[in-house]
Amino acid sequence: MLKQNFKIFILFIFIALILVLFKNGHIFDIGFIFRYWFGPQQSVNSLYNPADDFVEDYKKLLVENSQLRVLEDENSELKSLLNLKKDKPYNLVVANIINRDTLNRNIILIDVGEKEGIKIGQAAVVSDGIIIGKVIDVGFDFAKVRLLVDSFSKLAVKVGQNNSVSGMLSGSLGLGMDLTYIPQDQEIKKGDLVVTADLDTSVAPGLVVGQIEEIEFSQEEVFKRASVSPIINYETISILAIISSL
Repeated sequence: MLKQNFKIFILFIFIALILVLFKNGHIFDIGFIFRYWFGPQQSVNSLYNPADDFVEDYKKLLVENSQLRVLEDENSELKSLLNLKKDKPYNLVVANIINRDTLNRNIILIDVGEKEGIKIGQAAVVSDGIIIGKVIDVGFDFAKVRLLVDSFSKLAVKVGQNNSVSGMLSGSLGLGMDLTYIPQDQEIKKGDLVVTADLDTSVAPGLVVGQIEEIEFSQEEVFKRASVSPIINYETISILAIISSL
């Protein structure tokens, strides 16, 4: 009788186990029996399904790392502008770019204005004296800067050996710059630096604009023309300075 009861008990346990496996979708997974009874269930689950707080901590670390890189770049830019202020007799007003025009990304909004002495026509520079645009509108505590790559931008420049060749720089559809009115008999070459001329009283002479990329001319024309590429990527700029007085 006892033996018969023991067999019934074993059969009951077996049927109960089959029902549990069927309910959890492991009816055909024989290895589940061994993992369930002998394996460290909690450890396995933690490997296959990381805790939510671990994932969130990882995301936070990625964000913090990105913010640190941005701060490092900004500090480097500020040091360059401070060095420019020491080396040149300019009055520099450091500004942050707070927005770009929704219709024209070549017009940027900065957080300084009339109260800091900003005026229309003044040059916006970055790094060690690279001009990127000019002020076109001023409010009490803000100003707008038109970048040199904008189609409506105009700037008198010089190029060539000893900066002896004069020309007019204009924006080219926001992608680069065109240099025109270069006399045919004046020699310029690819890679030459283009700098600001001394014709505009609001813009300091000798500020770096960019480099000659390509030169176009024909014998029938009076002037040469050249394409000029910026030295820096205008899209990555977050800090600049306005030369408020020369």
